[in-house]
Amino acid sequence: MQQENIQHLAVVRLSALGDVCHAMAVVQSIMKRNPAMRVTWVTSPLEAKLVRLLDGVDVVEYDKKSGFSGLLALRSRLKSQTFDVLLHLQWSIRASLVSRMIRAKRRIGFALTHSRERQHWFVNEYAPEPKGEHVLDSFLSIASVLGVDEPSLPCELSLPAETFGLPARYVVINPSASKAERNWTIDGYQAILTCLLSKGICPVITGGPSQDEMDFSNSIMADRAESVVNLVGKTPLDMMLSVLRNATLVISPDTGPAHMATLVGTPVLGLYAHSDPRRTGPYRDLDKVISVYDELVEKEYQKPAAELPWSTRVHDPKAMQHIKVESVLAKLKTLI
Repeated sequence: MQQENIQHLAVVRLSALGDVCHAMAVVQSIMKRNPAMRVTWVTSPLEAKLVRLLDGVDVVEYDKKSGFSGLLALRSRLKSQTFDVLLHLQWSIRASLVSRMIRAKRRIGFALTHSRERQHWFVNEYAPEPKGEHVLDSFLSIASVLGVDEPSLPCELSLPAETFGLPARYVVINPSASKAERNWTIDGYQAILTCLLSKGICPVITGGPSQDEMDFSNSIMADRAESVVNLVGKTPLDMMLSVLRNATLVISPDTGPAHMATLVGTPVLGLYAHSDPRRTGPYRDLDKVISVYDELVEKEYQKPAAELPWSTRVHDPKAMQHIKVESVLAKLKTLI
């Protein structure tokens, strides 16, 4: 398709935060190639707070809790529009049903090797094979149909000024993942605090407002709370991005803020055990990841990772405990 023919683009990516970050970098790259194009993005309420930071995108919320009535409301809202192209960036059946509420001439989905839950039933074009293993590479393969093969990183976002009075140099530690079993150890994070404080670098701990995240962060800080800036539960998504953007480094397991840091161009030291960092790691910082995924996945499945399906996960609930403190500190010292 010629660039000038894309007048109105629809994007369907409902969740999760990390994957929406990947999609934002790809969509902005498409927008730069087509500056006169209008973009409408259907996403979930939480992720909508991120997508709205992209200038020039009309964000339409779909709450999965609204069920069938929500689908009908979405169809009614968009019934007067026919899009030139719809990018179907999520292979869940729910996202596919959402996509069918939108009129579009072209519906582009993943290559068949990366399609799940019958996504190919809901599109009329398939992307070519991704050039890399990462989730973002699979989004880029869809964008390549429109002539785009590089993400927009760091992404240009409308962000508020950071208002916490943080020092000029600080390192963000985001210790909590979406599931507690994907958290690293308290002892490990305390060793990181010791390392940072010994070098005169301010540690900033971030996280969501849940009681579990607050308790976990308090356990990490222990008797050094006065030496650490505690922002757990205090940063809406836009402010979180501002905090991450100004950091020297972000340390995190596989969770949204790691990918938010990539979105704003801050290096990430990632801690990985359950998922393959080549697929879900911080896109620009795979060389900074400490991972035990390969050894654990081979132990669980009796096959090396290269012989297993693209999205194979490690299920050992103690997987993160296999990450050695010494390995993390050695990597950290090369980055600060």
